[in-house]
Amino acid sequence: MTLLLFTAGFAAALLAGVYLPISEWNLYAGLGLLAVWLGLTLLKRVKKPRQVLLGMALALLWLTAYGAVFHAPAEALENRTVRLQAVVEDWPETTDYGLRIPVRAGEEDGRKVKALFYGEADLAGLRPGDTLSCVACCTPADRVRGEESLYDTSRGILLHIQSYGEVTVTRAQGIPPRYALTILAGSIRDRIDQLYPADQAAFLKALLTGDKSGLSDSLTHSFNRGGLGHVLVVSGLHVSFLLGLLSFFIKPKGKLSLLVLIAALAAFSVMTGNAPGTVRAVVLSGVVLLGQYLGRDSHPMAALSLGLLVLLTANPYAIANPGLQFSFLATAGIFLWGRPWLARWLKGVPKRYRKRAAPLLSLLAVSLGAMVLTVPLSALYFGRFSLLAPLSNLLTGWAVSLAFAGGMLSLPLSVLVPPLGHAAAGLVGLPIRFVLWYAEKAGRLSLAALTMDSGYFALWAGFVYLILCLYLFVPVKGKRPIVPVCACVVTLCLSAVLTVQTARRSDLTVTVLDVGQGQSVVLTSGNTTALVDCGGTKTPGDTAATYLQSVGKGTLDLLVLTHFHEDHAGGVPELMGRVRVKAMALPDVDRDSPLRREIEALAKDQGTEVHYITETTQVALEKAVLTLHPPLSGSKETNEQCLALVCTSGDWDALITGDMPREEEQRLAARGVLPDAELLVAGHHGSKYSTSQELLDAVRPEWAVISVGYNTYGHPAQETLDRLAAMNTECYRTDQMGSVTLYANRQEDG
Repeated sequence: MTLLLFTAGFAAALLAGVYLPISEWNLYAGLGLLAVWLGLTLLKRVKKPRQVLLGMALALLWLTAYGAVFHAPAEALENRTVRLQAVVEDWPETTDYGLRIPVRAGEEDGRKVKALFYGEADLAGLRPGDTLSCVACCTPADRVRGEESLYDTSRGILLHIQSYGEVTVTRAQGIPPRYALTILAGSIRDRIDQLYPADQAAFLKALLTGDKSGLSDSLTHSFNRGGLGHVLVVSGLHVSFLLGLLSFFIKPKGKLSLLVLIAALAAFSVMTGNAPGTVRAVVLSGVVLLGQYLGRDSHPMAALSLGLLVLLTANPYAIANPGLQFSFLATAGIFLWGRPWLARWLKGVPKRYRKRAAPLLSLLAVSLGAMVLTVPLSALYFGRFSLLAPLSNLLTGWAVSLAFAGGMLSLPLSVLVPPLGHAAAGLVGLPIRFVLWYAEKAGRLSLAALTMDSGYFALWAGFVYLILCLYLFVPVKGKRPIVPVCACVVTLCLSAVLTVQTARRSDLTVTVLDVGQGQSVVLTSGNTTALVDCGGTKTPGDTAATYLQSVGKGTLDLLVLTHFHEDHAGGVPELMGRVRVKAMALPDVDRDSPLRREIEALAKDQGTEVHYITETTQVALEKAVLTLHPPLSGSKETNEQCLALVCTSGDWDALITGDMPREEEQRLAARGVLPDAELLVAGHHGSKYSTSQELLDAVRPEWAVISVGYNTYGHPAQETLDRLAAMNTECYRTDQMGSVTLYANRQEDG
């Protein structure tokens, strides 16, 4: 209990010290709490609060000292261009703009700090232990896309480094002992690539080594929606698999075998990058193994507290790491609720069936227990949570465990006896294929994940937690779960119906989705739905598909693309992997575009009708009409070849112009085909070269929505905002407000 209370105070103080803007007071607050603790100790008062106070005091003092010792060298390099020397600490990762390489870097005679080095693709052959020397610009790691972020800092990364000019590489001699396990992980990934087909290899590399680089975004999103995202992140689940596999060969009875097991688990943690969930699980497993050897029972929450304390002592900023938060809360939920539920359920099973029922009930109890504390966290970070997680774990748990054990065994077999290794890989491929198939199918289900954008689903989640609290803490004799379970199921169905009806209650609903720097606009009229564009920097395909599925749409009636730039069409492949698209309307431009060719190929494979808009075309959307205007310019500039759209319901109009520049807007306005518009989706994300005065004078919008995210172009431009303000147009921005929805109804005569 002492360790638990101390760790609770330690973690709570770090949360406050890291997240709240009071860092300059951390030292004084820590000293003050320490003085209070000392006074209470001398007076021998309130023992338990003293333990919490001591944890809080030491946490704030350690946070201050850690910053002074470890952050100071990085702060001295921030926003400077200097000649750096860096040692490669892990294998290079491919990005959209080159390579990202984990390094330990600093000036030649200065202290080295953990950093991410961004370089050109010709550095792909680097190995852990190699040394780089170059002129580079250093920026703080706590700024990502112009916004403050603790993600890299929570992983111990303190700088982002962008190289300039020539990079000098010095190869490591042999295999440096410090990086031996990291190099081994790279060799394992290479061996997996040789043994397994590409899709199976990508999954197995994530499962065994934590490398998700081979997985497509679409598949990753399907795993997350289906409640299997934890399978792709090396954590306690994988440590338990490894411990179970090793226990077949090494019985933890003697001192030597115990040390071998603990060393193997620690090596696995280092090899997979020492993720917080893995370190926590290794510490927890080590405590349990030691307890068994010494003949003493280990208190699970005390062991969990020790693991958390180890992580936070190594890096107090790890308290902000999502992986640590999810891992700790999931494990705490399993210990606090999952295990008691399992014991209670097994008592209700006849003795002769308990052995058979135990594995299934254990999976269900663990899944539900882990969700108790992690669902709010998932809603906070991702705006959604998986409803399918318990069922997915029940259906795929056996396959994931077989894939892990079989994958581990196939690797040494392929080295020692190649034919046996290849035969084993063929067998291991069977459960892998099942998991991949299930994830893809589960990700397409409308209610696989509930989005908190829907107020009804958010209310339902709150209702479930209220029911859970009443069931757990209200003392009532003869509690039966059937009543609260039925209440939760009925209210979930009601929430789904209300969400669908809300989207369809108006003659026209326009939703500008938050896709970052891009555009994706949903038009719903009755039972008909159209999507205008699907691109951006925030998983646009997943965002659009999730929205459509949340309102009960597994089929999209019409997809309109204004042009073929990534920020307007890059999410179409993933969208079409999740939602059936009946028809497309495309501009017949940019015929050499690889993205256009990919979209056309997908349309052909899926039987989607493709209509090229070369003249003004009208499409009925049940209670609205969509008018498509073809590009007016013969220019080869893609932005000047955009479709323009007017969606009309009664006397309510919405205008969407894609990235159309001022000159094209003027041509469109001069044709006299534009109505007075209630809504304008501002052109080119609020660029000063769009949303021209001529267009505003022609349509005089009451509302404008700017679909925009972090960018280096200055969007939205102040000139654009000023022009909209001068027209008394009410302006909304997705980067500030998230997705924006407007409802329109026909004006009835009389």
